[in-house]
Amino acid sequence: MKKIVLPAAAWAILCSSCASLTKSQVEAVNHFSKTSANFSAYPSKVITALADVYVERGVYLVNSLDDFEEIQAASDQNDDSSAEKTVTQHINELDQLMLSKKKGYATGANVDITFKIIDKYIQSLAVLSSDKHITAVGDQAVDLGAGLDSLIGVYNAMPDTKKVNKGIGGLVGSVIMAGGKQWVRAKQANEIKRFVPAADEMIGVMTDNLLTFLRSGKIDSLIRNERQGIASDYKSFLRHRQPTVQNEREYLQLYMDVAHIDELRQQTISATRALRTAHAALTEQILAKKDVHEIITALQQLYEDVKEVKTTIKAIDAPKK
Repeated sequence: MKKIVLPAAAWAILCSSCASLTKSQVEAVNHFSKTSANFSAYPSKVITALADVYVERGVYLVNSLDDFEEIQAASDQNDDSSAEKTVTQHINELDQLMLSKKKGYATGANVDITFKIIDKYIQSLAVLSSDKHITAVGDQAVDLGAGLDSLIGVYNAMPDTKKVNKGIGGLVGSVIMAGGKQWVRAKQANEIKRFVPAADEMIGVMTDNLLTFLRSGKIDSLIRNERQGIASDYKSFLRHRQPTVQNEREYLQLYMDVAHIDELRQQTISATRALRTAHAALTEQILAKKDVHEIITALQQLYEDVKEVKTTIKAIDAPKK
């Protein structure tokens, strides 16, 4: 990813006392939205990657449960029913792996909705701060705004959640698609000046939700269980099978994957904090209360943290040899 350039945003802050936002201030908001795009993919990757490890190491266990030499012997003796029964049981064990993966590695409803709200907000912010002519994104802005308010309504209806203000999405949909370019840009800047501060409390609540999820005992337990399960299942496999070089490489790769996942969790915690800090800094900037160096530092830190997260995800997703 190309490193973002922020000096232009510094001039924006110096002019933040103006009635509307400058072009550079709008660009600073757009930098934030681009850097934060698809942010929920990072914490959710911790869970999905652990689930993949669970299935991969479970294959070792399943392959230690049945004696395939007996299956072959039964087949050679034309005892097809016995062989078929054993094969069917083997397939059922594999199917059970997938069912257990879905049940044991599912995120809670409030976490799922948190993911969606953050992503919908960032999408809305990207559209609202776009350098394209507003008429090209107007319908999209209206749809995103309605979707954001709908998600917030679902979230607020859940028990044991800290409620957030509704109607934030309506600010996105209120952009008027008419008039000359200069008039439209002024309207865009005014809407951003209303939208970002109005959403800051919501971002605070949603990032707190993510941090609670990432620091939870459940994540600790899942990581610990997978690290121990890899060794346990592979030992069971070795008691019944002659390993190949490929088996040994896969075993070592699973250990490396769990180490990367643990690292990813810590990096995502840092990135989530940086997201919260950067959004608060943008809000203060828009309200003409933030120091120029602090906003640049906050955006740059967010970029660096996201860069590290993406590098680790790339390592997890790299093709296995």
